[in-house]
Formats: sequence, structure tokens, C-alpha cells
Amino acid sequence: MQRFQCPTLLFVGLAVLLNFRTALSFFLPHTSSFLVKDHFLMTQSSRSVSILKMSDAEYVQETTEQTQIRIKKLVDSYPVLLFMKGTKLFPQCGFSSTAVQILNAFNINFHTVDVLQDESIRQGVKVFSQWPTIPQLYVAGEFVGGSDIMIQLYQSGELGEMIEKAKAEM
Repeated sequence: MQRFQCPTLLFVGLAVLLNFRTALSFFLPHTSSFLVKDHFLMTQSSRSVSILKMSDAEYVQETTEQTQIRIKKLVDSYPVLLFMKGTKLFPQCGFSSTAVQILNAFNINFHTVDVLQDESIRQGVKVFSQWPTIPQLYVAGEFVGGSDIMIQLYQSGELGEMIEKAKAEM
């Protein structure tokens, strides 16, 4: 076990320069334990972080079928779900930004999944929807399309009708 002490800014710089698996050493204000990325258990206290690397025997990669089940659960769990690059606050591509802006125009609560944080989801959602690009919008469990389709449906008013139905489920 290694114990590190350094400011948050230093971690952000290291995380940018290095792989997160080697750069998990930063200042965190609260105490808790959680799994980070693939196979690091991170225990944080008021001024330090302890990192325990799990052995390869403890790490089991998710199968394609498990990924599809996880995606299906996400789609079924949220009336309006957007698989995107980045987050609502910080989209990481113009198409994802456009998709978020369109959904924000309806003043609704919608859930997003950052595909950049999970390669299994990033590739799996393309198989799930049989659509090759991201972002991907699901409304009431149904695949709508990417940002180009969203723009067309928004302009025609059809997306508004779909959102109204989904609002009833919220």
C-alpha cells in the first residue's frame, strides 16, 4: 500500500500527463472508500489517499452481453437518456453540446452517460442501437437518434411531443 499527500491541482496535472491508474494521488477532503476506474481501490482521508492495486485474478472484464444488459437497464431506468461525450456541464464534442442544448430547451431533467469514461459503454451503445455515432438519445426507452436527428425532430416539433410523453413518466 502506498500513501500519498499532495494538492488536488497536482493530481489534475498528473492525471492529464499520466494514465489515471498511475496518477491517483491527490488531496481529498472527506473520508470514504470507492472503486476507481478498472482496478484500484482508493481510500481517502482528510489529507491523504491510500491506493490498493487489485490483482489481475480479482479483475474480471465485463462481457459484451453484460455490457448490453447494463445499457438496457440504463435505457429502461431513465425517461430521457443521452449517451454523450462529456457531461451536461462540460460536453467534450460539438455534437454532444448541441444535443444537451436541445434537451435543455425543454427545461426537463434528463440523465446523461459519459461514454468517454467507459469504453465498454462507448462501443456497446453503438451495437445496442445499431447506430455508429455518439451522442445517442433515448426517450421513453426508445432510440431517437443522434444530434442530427435531434435537430430535425426539434425543428419539426416531434421531439417536443416525445419529451412531453416522457415528462409524464418522470
